[in-house]
Amino acid sequence: MFKYLILVATFIPAIFATEGLMQCSGGHEAPLEVIVEGCDQAPCDIQLGSDAIMRVTFFAYRDIATFSPRTIAFLGPIPIPYELPPNVRDTACDNLEGAECPIAAGSTVVYVFRFPVGPNYPPTNNLQIELSLMEDDSLINCIRVPINAVN
Repeated sequence: MFKYLILVATFIPAIFATEGLMQCSGGHEAPLEVIVEGCDQAPCDIQLGSDAIMRVTFFAYRDIATFSPRTIAFLGPIPIPYELPPNVRDTACDNLEGAECPIAAGSTVVYVFRFPVGPNYPPTNNLQIELSLMEDDSLINCIRVPINAVN
């Protein structure tokens, strides 16, 4: 009975993950799971002037003293750096669920990322947002999230 409970507990998170997310170019390590709130299937509709809330579950393969999110928007093949405001960029460790920095190697943690979509951006379909979690200049993991920025 116990082995079936472990089996079910292992696969339940995958059932609730947002589908249609993509691995970043270059084959970088992807998070274990990404859930975009209010979105079961990408591209996710994100209201202009709001935040897309993403729960990023990742495994720490090494000790991580601190980390920060970095984003790049891809309009077709064109990468456009997307500067995050300091209250998002500089507070990643404050947005871990049930964990804190430093993160010990071998830990699985959930980071709640609030991606601000400005009210002045034009409505866009299938915009690729590449989210990288970084420790200084060292990549922890990376995922591409297709979104539709809608009015």
